[in-house]
Amino acid sequence: MKKISFKSWIEKIRQVALRFPFVLFFLLGLAFMLFLQINKHGIDIKPNKWTFFALGIGLSLAVTLFSEEFKNILVKIGLNLLSVLLLLTYCYFLPDKFLPVHFYQVISVGIVLILSAFVVPFFKKNNDISFWEFSKSSVIQLIVTSVFANVLMAGLSLAILSLNFLFKIDVQHEVYQNLAVVCFALFAPVYFLSNITPESEMHAQEYVFIKFLKILGLYILLPILALYSLILYVYLAQIIVKWELPNGWVSTLVSVLGLGGFLAMLILYPLRLKEEKENKIVTLLSMYFPIVLLPLLILMSVGIFRRLGDYGLTINRLYVMILNVWLYGICIYLFLSKANHLKWIIISFTAVLFLSSVGPWSVYRVTKRALVKEIGQLLNEAKLMKDGKAVDNSTKTIKVDGKISDKLSEKIQYLSENFGNKGLQQFFKDSIQDLNGWKINEKLGIEYESVFTKHGESKWFNLNVVNNNRQVDLSLYKTMLYLKTNKKSEPVFENKEFRVTLSDNLIQVFRAKNSKAYISIDLKSKLRDQIKLTRNNDFSTCKELIFNSSDYKLIVNNVSGNYFSKKDSIVIENFEANLLLK
Repeated sequence: MKKISFKSWIEKIRQVALRFPFVLFFLLGLAFMLFLQINKHGIDIKPNKWTFFALGIGLSLAVTLFSEEFKNILVKIGLNLLSVLLLLTYCYFLPDKFLPVHFYQVISVGIVLILSAFVVPFFKKNNDISFWEFSKSSVIQLIVTSVFANVLMAGLSLAILSLNFLFKIDVQHEVYQNLAVVCFALFAPVYFLSNITPESEMHAQEYVFIKFLKILGLYILLPILALYSLILYVYLAQIIVKWELPNGWVSTLVSVLGLGGFLAMLILYPLRLKEEKENKIVTLLSMYFPIVLLPLLILMSVGIFRRLGDYGLTINRLYVMILNVWLYGICIYLFLSKANHLKWIIISFTAVLFLSSVGPWSVYRVTKRALVKEIGQLLNEAKLMKDGKAVDNSTKTIKVDGKISDKLSEKIQYLSENFGNKGLQQFFKDSIQDLNGWKINEKLGIEYESVFTKHGESKWFNLNVVNNNRQVDLSLYKTMLYLKTNKKSEPVFENKEFRVTLSDNLIQVFRAKNSKAYISIDLKSKLRDQIKLTRNNDFSTCKELIFNSSDYKLIVNNVSGNYFSKKDSIVIENFEANLLLK
């Protein structure tokens, strides 16, 4: 057993700095920005800066592992510098304000970079054993690192918390946030990097198969996959007998089955190389799983086209369609190659995800173009177009057919929330850049109703106020209370002078030792108006949510919960605000 000492830790850090200097640069840059965000209140760091340092970690890791194949140090540095330049160019053209579509794209590119790190060291050499061993050890190290970082965070947090309870030292919440940065953005990545397989051992021809993996793959994953397959084949038989279209949700089940099957094949791959009795099961899985999956992929395709026909194109549906096509391709490849080179599962998935997430052919561009085209057709069908522009129908002088109204309002809402109003502007004479989807629908004389509000069921909402330029004259007020709760039954604020409660959408302020509230603030009416502007299950933003009176000003920062349309009631689950008292 190796002796652990401070000196050995310094040596590990030195080795990480020599092997992964560019990764460390991005890690330190991200940590620095996190510290700034936590400790310097009011600072506004643009999303493209966050993207540069966050994506840079995965990119530089993948490029470093790839460049280790080259012995020339100048080639290694050149490849890293080129990748940084490309990333800088990509981030430069990102907008200052992110829409959901930009988050989706950045997350997709991030997944591509992480998966690339597993396969780039093995592009030149078709060595499946070394690829499997490297992937196994890397995943295990990720799990170990996560456990260590969480234990470190929990232990140090408890130690700091004890200072408050034992010595009455007031510890600000920023201390815990800074500690989280140290544990998860500095310690965890550096520890993981120090345990990545060295370049000299990367292409070893031996593997170490852990018994845990055999149990996980052979005795847990395979029975679950068999059960999934049985359920889906029974459902397929029912579809054929009744001659009806499949439920759109079947796409999720088939996707899980396909990805789960490929994962089981990857985990159990070494068992095919050993002469043991149970290896026949693994061999059968590798040979026949693609054949078992193909009929279900046809079922998945029919389900996808049904959803597209019923509800139209969205980002998620187009991604699922691409996943369906990729599953067809990888099944055919595995059957023809007898599943001998499993690394191509990850390589092909990474390539397809990257190609579908960037460029003019990306999922986002295709979805946006399709939505704009559909909205134009629906506006014409609704007779809301005149001389190529939409008329102002806010008075509802033009009666729009109910089905057209539902489709049009939903597509406008989706396009506005995910892509902004730039694509919609071509249909309007006046600027609509400051309008949300609900206001645009109101201008057209149509209404948006989610499935939840139509049937009187609950609608979850999350309102987040993001007006960073808000300024309040504090000289007019004597006291400011910070209100926060995630439990309706507890006071949202309590000290020796004040007690504030939130119940049934009513905030009440009590003075110490006084059972009668001297201030009451009814949140329901204004909250209901804001909730109408949101889609169900969406994180929405608004410029301000302020309640004014001669005695107080309540500035809401965040509120979430459920709205029940049938009863016209709001149940607040989380609430955060500043209450200014005169």
